[in-house]
Parts: sequence; structure tokens; C-alpha cells
Amino acid sequence: MAGSRTGGGALSGPDAGMYWRSLHAPNDQFLLYAFACSAGHAGDPMTELRARAAHIVDLHLGIERTVGDLAYPRWMHAPIVDDQWRQHDVDHWDDVLATVSELMAPGARDPESLWRVHLFGPLTGVPGAAGAARVVVLQISHALGDGRRVSAIARRLLADGAPDVLPRPRPVPSGVVAGLGAALTVPRLVAATAVGLAAWRVEEPSSGVPAIEPTALNLPDDGPATLRTVTVDRDGLRRRAPSVTVAVLAGLADVLGRFDGATADGRVVAEVTVARAPTAGQRNNFHTVGVDLRADLGPADRARAIADQLDAARRRDDHAARRTARRAAALTPAVLESLAVRLADRAPLPIQVAGATVVSSVSRGPADLTLGGGAVLFTAGFPALSPIHGLTHGVHGIGDRVTISLAAQGHAARRLDAYVDAVATALG
Repeated sequence: MAGSRTGGGALSGPDAGMYWRSLHAPNDQFLLYAFACSAGHAGDPMTELRARAAHIVDLHLGIERTVGDLAYPRWMHAPIVDDQWRQHDVDHWDDVLATVSELMAPGARDPESLWRVHLFGPLTGVPGAAGAARVVVLQISHALGDGRRVSAIARRLLADGAPDVLPRPRPVPSGVVAGLGAALTVPRLVAATAVGLAAWRVEEPSSGVPAIEPTALNLPDDGPATLRTVTVDRDGLRRRAPSVTVAVLAGLADVLGRFDGATADGRVVAEVTVARAPTAGQRNNFHTVGVDLRADLGPADRARAIADQLDAARRRDDHAARRTARRAAALTPAVLESLAVRLADRAPLPIQVAGATVVSSVSRGPADLTLGGGAVLFTAGFPALSPIHGLTHGVHGIGDRVTISLAAQGHAARRLDAYVDAVATALG
């Protein structure tokens, strides 16, 4: 972001990587919350949202790059401005999904803004609403956090609570930051190499599910994303499996296979996000793993097999070799990390992928959020599409409701409505 002086510490490597990627391809997160309209409430919901945002530290952050990316970008204070609040004049749920699809398109995001709030309603046709409803969408940069972190930010925005104490950072001239970054480039590279060699000497754990050849669902094309949601009861999912995530994955096994998501030998493999334990100073802390959904097994055995794979993936990620490799990556000079992001954006499509689709799952807590006097009905979110994934799934729960959010492009989009019906049947 523009500005000659910084107002905070440097972004961690993973957070900076998310920021740099956002400059080349869309990776914003879209956190959607639906609320019942309260007939007796006279206040303005947008005024309510703005009053809450004024006291949230995370919504007063901006990012300043250094010249040539010689040092990692730094957090700076950024005032909240009117352009970060958007009221959309639509009156039906379908219009909300169409608008979010437009916001997800390349070029739709203003890189100068790390977040925006979009307010819709009153609306008709909102799933599960007995009458009119409102929808809030928090569009937020992945640099500000992974699914857990930004869900916590949204919870602060959508509930009354004690205000944060806004810090008064001491700015450091950006030229000084760039100079220090340049001076530390070689020492950091030497340290990263030494730690990387130490990681290489530690025996690696088994690698888990091997990559697969791309399926028809890995072939998106140009054009807008098509968005849909399916909302189900949490208790019904928990009766099927030890967790909501496992229950959804087990239910998707049969459906994906019927909609061109299986490999030539009949396997159904999904790329699943797995959270890591929180790390101080790092807002994005997760990894992705390929999970064989074991479409060849019955429901109970399938759920156990999926849960076992996720547990094994967590153990592998916590292995000494993996932890040491992450320490080496954290020492990489900023200029090389930035270059790697740019080169990855230009790389040819791979001949193998981790999964036919992406599944990201986050619990968003109890259903105690309110807007304009109305209670929250459900929450949704749409993981970004990519050049190798034409179908993504977001699994988001609040209270006793879980919503599966679907974003599709290309081949997957042409059959999405039928796929949605199949998912609803499998999970209902």
C-alpha cells in the first residue's frame, strides 16, 4: 500500500507470500453470514457494522512493500475509509451469489484495500429464512489470516464486545527497512541453507497419498464462477463420522465419482486444508494434503479411513524434518521469496495434482452473532478457484448449522445444479 513510513513489524513469510500472490491472482476470502430481519429494530445495519469496525485492530491494518522487495512487507496503520463499505441494491438470494461471483473475478479487487464489507438486503429466497433476511459478506485479504483468523475477525465485526485498544506504532522509514533487508539477504540465505541441510539429513516421514492425474474437474476455463450452497444439520453429520469435516468428505466420495471427479482407476482424491497449531506472529498457519475418500468402502469404514489419513497427515507435518524445513523457509530472504511467487504464477500447469477438488473446513463458533436485531441463520465461504481446480468446497459451521459452499468454473460449472442436488441428498 502507499505510504512512506511503516507502522509495525514485518509480515511472516507465509503471510507475505499470501500478499504477493494476491498481486497476481485473486485469493481473497469471502465470509458470508445470513441474518434474519428484525421487524422491530429501527437502527441502520451499516451504521452498526461501521461502529463495531472502528474498534477492531485487525481492520486498521495496511501493508507497505519495500523497494524491490528487499525486505518483507510491513504492517502499517490504515484508516478505515468509506470505499470499504458497499451497500448492494438487490432483493434476492440469487443476486447475492451472482455479486460475490463478480467480486471473485480477476481484476475485481482493489489491491490497496485489505478488506471490504458488502451488505445485502432485505432479501427474499435466503435458505432457511422464515421471512426477509440480510446478508453480510466480509471480503478480506488472505494476508490478514487463514480461515480461523479471519473468522475470528468476522466474529468481532458481527457481535457486540469490548473494543480493542488501537496501538500507536512508532514508524520506521521505509528506506531504512529496505537497506536492512538488503544487508541481511546473504546472511539469511546462508542460514536458510544451513537449516535446510539439517532438515535434509533428518529422515522424512512417509509422504501420504500420491498425486493423481488431473480429472475433468481440474480443467477450469475462463468466465465467472458459479456459486451454490447446501445447508444441513450439524447433528446429522456428527452421527455419521467423528467430525463434520470427515462426514462431509465421506459424503462427497460417491458424488464426486459420479460427476467426473474420479481417476481412471476409480479413486476419488480431494485436496484438504489442515490447520496447524497457532504460531506467534504468523496469521496463515495451515497446509494441504491429498486425501483418498475411499469410494470403494462402506460408510463406516470410509469415515474411519478418512479420519486416519487426516490424523496421519498431522503427524507427518509435525515431524522433526518438516518442522526444520519450515524454519529454513522462514529464513529465506524476502527478495527470493517474492521472486518464487512470481515464477510460480508463470509456471506451466502440472501433469499431476494433489486432488480433484479442494475442501476447506472451518468452524465459526456458536450462533450468537446479530445484525440489526436479527439472529444469524448460517455462514458460508467460497475457497478460491485456481488454474488447476474448477470446483472447490467450503465447509463452515455456526451453531447447529453447517453450510457446504460450492464454487465452480468450466466443466464443473455446467453440471453444478445437479451436483448440488446430489450433495444435498448425500449429506441430508
